[in-house]
Amino acid sequence: MRRYYRTVLLSCAFFAAAAGGARAADPASIQLVGTFNGITCEPTDPANDMDPQGNHVWRKLKFINEPGDPDTIFFKFTKDRSYLPEHWGWSGVWGIAELAWSPPSIAKVLPDSGFYYFYFNDADYTYWLDRPAGNITGAVSVNGRPDLPPGTTVTLFDAAYDIIGTYDAFADSTYYFAALGPAVYEITAHAPGYRDTTITGIDLGPDETKSVSIHLREQIGVLIASAECRRLAGGVSISWYTMDCGACASFDVYRGYTPDFAAMEKRNGSPVRSDRVYEFFDPCENSTKDLYYYLVEIGGDSPTHYGPLSVKGIPAPAAALGQNYPNPFNPSTTIPYTIGASGSGRPATISFYNVSGALVDSYSLGAKQAGDYAFMWNPSFSKRSGFPSGVYYCRLQVGKEIYTRKVILLR
Repeated sequence: MRRYYRTVLLSCAFFAAAAGGARAADPASIQLVGTFNGITCEPTDPANDMDPQGNHVWRKLKFINEPGDPDTIFFKFTKDRSYLPEHWGWSGVWGIAELAWSPPSIAKVLPDSGFYYFYFNDADYTYWLDRPAGNITGAVSVNGRPDLPPGTTVTLFDAAYDIIGTYDAFADSTYYFAALGPAVYEITAHAPGYRDTTITGIDLGPDETKSVSIHLREQIGVLIASAECRRLAGGVSISWYTMDCGACASFDVYRGYTPDFAAMEKRNGSPVRSDRVYEFFDPCENSTKDLYYYLVEIGGDSPTHYGPLSVKGIPAPAAALGQNYPNPFNPSTTIPYTIGASGSGRPATISFYNVSGALVDSYSLGAKQAGDYAFMWNPSFSKRSGFPSGVYYCRLQVGKEIYTRKVILLR
């Protein structure tokens, strides 16, 4: 069996830096922090809490994923989620376990990328590493036959769709993933000319071995019977229906501002999977632009491309009328308004009506360019006089578009 793994170097010189001897730890206060899988873990993160395993013994499961070469995993143990006052490690200052370059020394070499248990004893400040004993194994068949075509691969993912390992060195039809921690996994198998097959929800318990059989079928171009796009709040909903004799296909969704597929970008992070009926929501903040979509089947030598699907943009309003401030007001109030791109250069007026619908005041704003503006209304300076307290209606007209707000005069 051949795996795509690199060697990881772990420096392990370790001593007690806290004075006063050993003493028991407060539950949930022991943490393993450092750099794992490219993520720096700080002691303020409760996800770093180590799990109690018995008298004074704590354990944390971490996945070490193909770092650079050479690479060192930096880590330390803390109490009470704090760097100080108690910490242990290579350095007597901060307790960071680090590789010594002068002279170079490496205390331990991890044989593989993958899951590791980090153990810590808070009574004598000792630590050690071990690997979990979970396994996922099984056999791959092609159209019911065990002989596999060249290029067959099986890839193991975690629940976040990160790759845990890849198996492609088949001596027979069986595959094997070892040293797995308890988690929910997903397996995808691929062979040239055959449809990708994915098995989800593989719930592996501690030190459990599960057998998962995988059956590959010949690639058949999927017929998309219907598809539609709809604008919703915050984006576009895309749904489609396939007719493919019951086979489950996976799709990528591409989006662009023109029907040119070469200029489009993929919108989904993980494959869109279903059985016949598919749905995908594409977030989109700008609702004014026309959008075009392609649905692309994943896998096979000639995958199905369906599209372009299109959805029209929603025209931006010619203007917008904001709420006046203060409101109620006396003697004057400020009325904010915006001229949009489609209203730029059009004649604009602002008028005021009483509750009976009678015009009581009006002003020409001229032909405004796109932008934000404010109009101050003081009824005392109007051509008309004797404005009583009460409700008035402010109307902004830009071209043929009309916008209305209620304002209150309180004398």
